[in-house]
Amino acid sequence: MAKRRRGKVLLIIGIVLLLGLALWFYLSAGQHRVKPLPAAEPVATVAVKLQDVPVYIDALGTVTPTRSVTVVTQVNGILSSVEFKEGQHVAKGQVIARIDDRALKAQLAVAKGTLMHDQALLANAVRDLARYRELIKVGSTTQQTLDTQASLVQQLQGTVASDQGSVQNLEVQLSYCTITSPVDGVVGLRQVDPGNYVTTTSTTGIAVITQMTPATVVFAVPEDDLGAINQAMANGVVTVLAYDRNKHNLLATGNLLALDNQVDTSTGTIKVKAQFDDSGKALFPNQFVNARLKADTLSQNPVVPTRAIQHGSKGDFVFVVVDPGDKVSLRNIKTGPATGDVSAVLDNGVKEGEQVVTEGADKLDDGSAVKVVAQ
Repeated sequence: MAKRRRGKVLLIIGIVLLLGLALWFYLSAGQHRVKPLPAAEPVATVAVKLQDVPVYIDALGTVTPTRSVTVVTQVNGILSSVEFKEGQHVAKGQVIARIDDRALKAQLAVAKGTLMHDQALLANAVRDLARYRELIKVGSTTQQTLDTQASLVQQLQGTVASDQGSVQNLEVQLSYCTITSPVDGVVGLRQVDPGNYVTTTSTTGIAVITQMTPATVVFAVPEDDLGAINQAMANGVVTVLAYDRNKHNLLATGNLLALDNQVDTSTGTIKVKAQFDDSGKALFPNQFVNARLKADTLSQNPVVPTRAIQHGSKGDFVFVVVDPGDKVSLRNIKTGPATGDVSAVLDNGVKEGEQVVTEGADKLDDGSAVKVVAQ
């Protein structure tokens, strides 16, 4: 009886041990199970290329006209007519306004009459002087009479010269009644209507004429760029591009014209002027434009798409697909000037032909497995 009971106890203990051993194997199997490798991230890549990259100095500029003239009257009088339309293009010498000239014409007629009268007196005095010179030879007149007649001739010559000056002055004043354009340009809005009395002391003028071409753009660049600009000028013609406010549309292409002769100490900048000969109507006076001065060109420099460049706390970097092509390497780079949608890479950060990730980089880290799905 005791042996049978002992056998049952041993059987129960054995069953418990077997169950415990089975449970241990079950639980430990999860710890020793081999974890699967992470799936490769799909990415798009682009090969690094070599190309010439222009180096630009960007600044905000203002379009300035070559010449802007305020047309004012040089004589007082009634503005009888305005012979231009607002916004019209006028040529140099074209009549644009007229002033009532009747009073000046009357004064000129009087001056010419006075001149004719004094010329007649002079001619008579000259003939008398000639007679006196003949008479003094035979003793029929005195030396005093001859000298007096000679002085009278000189006096009348002065009077005639004064009369001629008066006539010329009135002719000039009369010519001022016909106002012509001093430059080729576009007339602005009319400042004075016909029928108004205009004076030489007026500051508003009749109209403003602006010469539109060639247009110039004035912009300020930091004084630190002076060395690069001077070097570019020493190498030849310096190209300047004018873009619209949003830097999307190229308005005109011109050349650097001049540098100012001193740096503005309050801003640390120096003014630069560029000229655009063929700007047409793309550049308008006082318009704000984005000026790009081409200071240099990086010859055959590695370039990558701008979208391939990532930004981190330690600077810019790109992901480069390494051989055999299933992993990426994080490569810190120094970016240079950008042109279009590509950016130059300086200090040999990447090499020609290397594949850089352009899409899918946000899920990558150094050494991440990748699968190139597009190039």
